Amino acid sequence: MSFSQEVKEELIEVRLRRESDGAMLVAGATLAAASLKYSRQYRKWGLHYVSESAPAMGFIAKLACRSYDLEQEIALNIHQRLNARNTELFLYGSGMDKLCEESGLISYDKNGDKSFDMHLPEGLESEHALRAFIRGVFLVCGTVSDPKSGCHAELVLKSEFLAGEIARLLAEKDIPPKISKRKNLFIVYMKNGDTVEDFLTFMGAGESMLQVREQRMIREAANNSNREVNCFNANMDKAARASAAQVEDISLIISELGADCLSEELYDVAKARMENPEMTLTELSNLLGIGRSAVNYRLKKIADIAKDIKNGL
Repeated sequence: MSFSQEVKEELIEVRLRRESDGAMLVAGATLAAASLKYSRQYRKWGLHYVSESAPAMGFIAKLACRSYDLEQEIALNIHQRLNARNTELFLYGSGMDKLCEESGLISYDKNGDKSFDMHLPEGLESEHALRAFIRGVFLVCGTVSDPKSGCHAELVLKSEFLAGEIARLLAEKDIPPKISKRKNLFIVYMKNGDTVEDFLTFMGAGESMLQVREQRMIREAANNSNREVNCFNANMDKAARASAAQVEDISLIISELGADCLSEELYDVAKARMENPEMTLTELSNLLGIGRSAVNYRLKKIADIAKDIKNGL
């Protein structure tokens, strides 16, 4: 089972505190995935929904039939060529007009004339209603990436109007998504880890949110460890290059001027470096029993002598 399906099954189990929340969830699913269609089989107009999630379709059908006077038909449609499975839901009955009007698919003007201009349902200023509405949208057209591979959540919508309104509503709840266009579809998406977590929490998928957070922490710990290793390796490379240069300087001084040209302090450091080229400055200071800064200072003095030799001084 995909992580998206796990999230949807968790959302299906979220308790609806009010009957109106169930209707609002159906409204979200209807605006996101339904279209008016005439069924030759039933010789009726109805709402046709398509989703990859069979449990989501069954749940929405149950809520719709409970909230409105409707009948339902659910069928699994397998596309062999596309290697895809979609569940199709057809709702019909005397409650159709009421469902379409309350969901925002249709409206009536003062003369009673029907308009098919999509609009948001009334009541979304309520926190419970908005959560249910977004939950309905996600159930039919939402996905969340496997948290082991990264953080990404998206809603795939046919309506540019609905995509813009959902993005606005989420942003007002401090869950700022972005919108992109993919062919004829509009994608409301979130890639920031905190935003994905807030989105899941807002819908009521607390367990799924904790899985996302856990995997984020694991990835961050691994990244920090990699950074520490890279930093350590870089420091080791730098120290190795410095040690090689110091050995080269000491060899030049001995070959050109002889070891006697070095003071006792410089000679002790030079001898320790030649015998221990792999040691860090700290390790050399411990070996010689002097401070690290003293070792560094004396090696710089040796480097100055070698520089003078190279410059012919």
